[in-house]
Amino acid sequence: MTREVAIIGPGRVGTAIGVLARQGGYRVTAVGGRDLEKTRRAAARIGPGVAAESVTAAAAGARLVLLTVADDAITEVAGELAASGVLKGVKVLAHCSGALPGEALAVARDAAGCAVGSAHPLQTFPSVDGALARLPGAFWVYEGDAPAWTPLLELGVDMGLRPLRIASADKTGYHAMAVMASNYLVALMDAALTLGGRVGMDRGIAWEALKPLVQATLANIDELGTASALTGPIQRGDEQTVRRHLAWLAAEPALESLYRRLGVRTAALALEAGEVDEDAAKQLLELLAEPGPARR
Repeated sequence: MTREVAIIGPGRVGTAIGVLARQGGYRVTAVGGRDLEKTRRAAARIGPGVAAESVTAAAAGARLVLLTVADDAITEVAGELAASGVLKGVKVLAHCSGALPGEALAVARDAAGCAVGSAHPLQTFPSVDGALARLPGAFWVYEGDAPAWTPLLELGVDMGLRPLRIASADKTGYHAMAVMASNYLVALMDAALTLGGRVGMDRGIAWEALKPLVQATLANIDELGTASALTGPIQRGDEQTVRRHLAWLAAEPALESLYRRLGVRTAALALEAGEVDEDAAKQLLELLAEPGPARR
């Protein structure tokens, strides 16, 4: 396939992918979007000669078209492209959503005969600059029709990412994994900082205090795996400490519930790792179980 790509969606994801694709030797034929000024800025950031077009015009003439639009817009945009007739020369139409499989583009395949798929860069995109700094070496998780596999794999390699193909049926589970590791980690850190406020710490100071601990924990997981990286009162079977935590957290019911739920998972991990025996794990699980309405 000709090393060219068109990008529909001029946001952070589309712009960063366009820059990396160009650096990897691809000709970015066009960027398409509904906001022409935003589309022009994305095209200019990607590099000279990249056209800023409407959604349909950008797809015309490209062999590989990537949709980097919001998840809720993917099927709508695919339908618009299919109805416009511009996909007749397109070999592969793929989107970059982590949540949806390539089948979300089935209307385009049915109308134009192109292969459909998805390719998700497994990284956060706080800004274009942040994405460009963090994307190289990240995984490029792709799936879809078999004819789409090689073009998507090659694009990932040329952008400096690590391609990994998964089954289309596993796409939802894959995205849940990513949400838990990234988005829920942010929510967990926010919960910890809230508890810092309860003990009189400014949030900034609390984060400076916790950051080395968080970084060391991630390093331990990287080096040892989750089971061996586990430390703390549940790993030690220290029931009384857990009991005191729960009593103190009673004034914060939502955070107490979060502590209990995470504690149950932690106790199961400690048992799996052989850090606590079955009796100790059972006692911890009973202690951490959500109390019924009467106990509340």
